[in-house]
Amino acid sequence: MTDLSTDDLALAGEYVLGTLDAATRSAVAARIDREPSFAAEVTLWETRLDPLNDALAPVAPPAAAWRGLEARLFPEARRLSPWRWIAAAGALSTATLAAVLWFGAPLATVPGPLWVSDMVSEDGTVRLAALYDEARGEMRVSVGGAPASEGRDFELWLIAGEAAPISLGVMPDAGQAAMPIPEELRPLMLNATLAITDEPSGGAPGGVATGPVVALAALRRI
Repeated sequence: MTDLSTDDLALAGEYVLGTLDAATRSAVAARIDREPSFAAEVTLWETRLDPLNDALAPVAPPAAAWRGLEARLFPEARRLSPWRWIAAAGALSTATLAAVLWFGAPLATVPGPLWVSDMVSEDGTVRLAALYDEARGEMRVSVGGAPASEGRDFELWLIAGEAAPISLGVMPDAGQAAMPIPEELRPLMLNATLAITDEPSGGAPGGVATGPVVALAALRRI
């Protein structure tokens, strides 16, 4: 049994995925050299993820796909921040992203069908990955990068068709969380878009997004 913490397991996965900033990656590389148990976990992640990268090509949604969404869905946020999609987020295959969200879980035990959304802010400082398990009606989120500023929270929204955005809740500053999706919202999750906005502490007043929009990405089946 490994003596590594959950954070260490996640860190090993992020190292293999290449999502760490330069300073953190350098520190992790030093740990690999001096800690055999951590090095073994990195090797395990490489073994898990390499076949998935071979199976699925990277997905990079075109930035133009999201133009006009702000005016249609978040009119109040439009004046504060433009909708942007950072193409670099598509550098990870959807299967790889799904695997890292189920930290340490054998892939064969993951139920499904699974839907994944990988959101990255324009400057790359905020990252949120979401994995929705259609069979369980549960979504897992992994939050990384810079937290919201003091007195503010990041809030996650569901955008389905022409309907108004629906809040899925305030996000933790960092780490992972499991989010049960209410039964009435589950049909809307399929092929929907998820978005993160920067809201007052505790969430958007009255459940209406005020923005600015931090990042967004479609939920894609894997």
